[in-house]
Amino acid sequence: MTTPEGWQPGDKCIVPPPATQAAAEERLKSGFEVTDWYFSKTSCPA
Repeated sequence: MTTPEGWQPGDKCIVPPPATQAAAEERLKSGFEVTDWYFSKTSCPA
């Protein structure tokens, strides 16, 4: 995971793009904030 410019503690992190269509579909079910098939965010680990 990476943090975007201007990231502050508590903000979401960017997740690397999925490798397969199945992985992209799984993200829709697993609580990621999905903007497009290649761009997802999730809570950062502490």
